[in-house]
Amino acid sequence: MSIIHYVYKKMISSAVRICLLGFLLLAIAFAPASAMAKKKKKKNTGKEPVEYALTVAQVRPAQPGDQYAEVTFLESARFYRLPRNADPVYLELLKKSQEQHIQVLVKRANEYSDVILRVRKK
Repeated sequence: MSIIHYVYKKMISSAVRICLLGFLLLAIAFAPASAMAKKKKKKNTGKEPVEYALTVAQVRPAQPGDQYAEVTFLESARFYRLPRNADPVYLELLKKSQEQHIQVLVKRANEYSDVILRVRKK
């Protein structure tokens, strides 16, 4: 009797078929759970707008020739720019945050941008 014939005969037995069917059902039952566990959070590629809660450290108003006011935050070592033509409410909220040490929500065009698009209360 050849090896192939021997293996085929063993696989035909009902006990082996039941075990294989059980393993198959277990694999199907746990496949969605393992797929969900591997699902990762979408990483920001730098193209989507971002919004962070930040506390203002200092606001330097725009000088007569400047196009931007410079803003620094306690949570970041970068200098951010608020356009001169931005809504005046944004500058008021930033100054209020500096005086009262409260956080404001600051929106930028993307992760790498230093231009402030919007400021609002947290």
